[in-house]
Amino acid sequence: MKKIIFVATAILSFSIINAQTYKTRDAVISFNPNKDQSHKDYAAASKEATAVLKVDNAEVALLVPMKTFHFNNALLEEHFNDNYLQTDKIPNATYKGKLNGFTKELLAKDGTYNLSSDGQLTMHGVTKTFKNPVKLVVSGKTATFYCDFGIKAEDYKIDIPGIVKPKLADLTPITTVIKFQLN
Repeated sequence: MKKIIFVATAILSFSIINAQTYKTRDAVISFNPNKDQSHKDYAAASKEATAVLKVDNAEVALLVPMKTFHFNNALLEEHFNDNYLQTDKIPNATYKGKLNGFTKELLAKDGTYNLSSDGQLTMHGVTKTFKNPVKLVVSGKTATFYCDFGIKAEDYKIDIPGIVKPKLADLTPITTVIKFQLN
């Protein structure tokens, strides 16, 4: 009997601890660096980013394997990996930060909530402070975080060839969509 109570207590404790952290392996990150945003020549997306949300302290982390970005053109994808991001040497981009204004109660009711996130964004081996608005949409058993922001390639020591530079925006818009399935 003591053994059954111990196992039941352990399972319950694990469930409570586990319920405070949500994970997903299919966050979507996309970017379109084209100067004319109606063109998608250099646009790419990754549907394989991993994200973690710790509910109790509002911490969030994101890992994006850079080789998971796919372009409409195989040659562009090769240049992105080999020449611009050197993904063999620096394979991932990461974000670690906090969601300001987030509480676990937000996950309990459907709605749209405006938050912000601040932390550290590391890409191409360069870490920068990050602060940006975030929208949380809770619908049923799904919590979706949306974050749009921009980066400058030179801030992350990404060299863009002179022949390509005139076609690209100074600030590359990035869209992040992270869905967590709630318990």
